[in-house]
Amino acid sequence: MEHFDHHQCLDLIDVLNDYLDGELSATSCAELEEHLRQCPECQEILDSLRQTVELLHHLDDVPPPLPPALEERLIDQMQRRLQDKYHY
Repeated sequence: MEHFDHHQCLDLIDVLNDYLDGELSATSCAELEEHLRQCPECQEILDSLRQTVELLHHLDDVPPPLPPALEERLIDQMQRRLQDKYHY
């Protein structure tokens, strides 16, 4: 795994999810924690992500995810509407 530095902050979102889920190796955790000590922006993102995950765990009535075909159709419709709106 690569060493984290400030140039990789944008690439850390997936790693932060894995970190919160306990899926990172000890070495990767140590590297991420070192980066977080030096990077307040990433620490803030982690804190927000942790709060979001905690809120989601407290929700009992979480709707099931949309079926992939329906989700694709909705995204396609939204893209067409945006194109129609901005391309007369």
